[in-house]
Amino acid sequence: MSHRTLARAALLFALLLPVAAAHAQQASKPASKQASKQASKPSAKPPARPDSALPESPPGPLIVTPRTPPPAAEDTALAAARRRARQAYARGIALERQGAYAAAIVSYTEAARTDPTLKGASFRIGELFAWKRQWDPAARAYREELHRDPDSRDAAREYALMLAELGDTTRPVRMLEELTRRDANDAKAWRALGFAYARVGRLGDAERALRGSIALDSKNAAAWRDLGVLYAERGDARGARDAYRRALAIDPGELPTIINLANLEGRSGDHEAALAGYEEAARRDSTYLDAYRGQIRELVVMGREAEAGAVWKRWLAVAPDDEVREGAARHYVRQGRADVAMEIARDGVRAAPRAGEPRWLLGEVQLAAGDTVAALGSYREAWARYKQPGDRARAEESIAALRVAARSDTLRARLAADSVRYARADTSKVGAR
Repeated sequence: MSHRTLARAALLFALLLPVAAAHAQQASKPASKQASKQASKPSAKPPARPDSALPESPPGPLIVTPRTPPPAAEDTALAAARRRARQAYARGIALERQGAYAAAIVSYTEAARTDPTLKGASFRIGELFAWKRQWDPAARAYREELHRDPDSRDAAREYALMLAELGDTTRPVRMLEELTRRDANDAKAWRALGFAYARVGRLGDAERALRGSIALDSKNAAAWRDLGVLYAERGDARGARDAYRRALAIDPGELPTIINLANLEGRSGDHEAALAGYEEAARRDSTYLDAYRGQIRELVVMGREAEAGAVWKRWLAVAPDDEVREGAARHYVRQGRADVAMEIARDGVRAAPRAGEPRWLLGEVQLAAGDTVAALGSYREAWARYKQPGDRARAEESIAALRVAARSDTLRARLAADSVRYARADTSKVGAR
């Protein structure tokens, strides 16, 4: 046998040796163990794995959501306050839609006070005061809104308008010119600028601004109304009437336009048309005070005094303040109905027993009725309740007028005693200091 043959045999032996050893080891196992293993195999042979199948990879790591720190505890007091503020604001909106304007202002005020960052509540307060032509509180409300929302163009525009209504001749024009520079397509800003120009006598600029506003928005009722006012100031009744009617065609419920048209008709001598306009305004809003004032003026001009008295009473029912009460009482005094005037004055005392003004008015009515002794007592009660020096001086003037007109010994004696009594009171107060 050659050397090459021996080497090949040795290599073959080395390869077959492990296989033979494995068979020998398998044969040496006990028969019982082999039998039990054979019995444990499933009877059905699993299908062969396709050659194209990829070998299974080991399972990857589980996906675990990254751990985040727990959210910071919410400031429950702050959250509760903001929730209450939103609720109060929503309540104000509902009340405003119902026409309960005073109650709506209360709710908006509560909302703004509860959440100092809340936007919108002060603006709504300003709108309601402006609607009632109460310019000063409206201006304060718009200014507060600007503190909360400095970028509010609406608040800036309305604040400037209120300043113009209050007689400011510089700031409104400057503020509104700036708004139109920032946005030349803002029809509302141009309308407001026209109004401000008119207030300072720049009528040509005012007309150009108003017509510019209408060119941008032909449905701008306020711009048509202000254009009517401009024409009326120039004496162009026809142009003013046309502008007012255009405004009302856009917004039939625009009360300032209804009032302005009624004013125009009254100045033109058509008192029936003017009266109808004021009555229409009162029907649309029973709290609109200019509607009552206009009705009374037209009725007096037409000699319908009894009807004017009924309007005074309706006005007093919706606005029971001192000015309206005095106007109603004096109307009935002029009509020779001191009894009605007396009851109106006494109602004021009953409504505000600690106030001075109703007592002073009662003294005026008593004096008009010829009861000077009672008038003296009412004037002194008013003097004692007044807090302002100017009001007290007015009461003193009324008493001084009684001294001049005193004719009876009884009244002169009462006046003398009154003077001594209150002079001593004043002296004791000075000494106490």
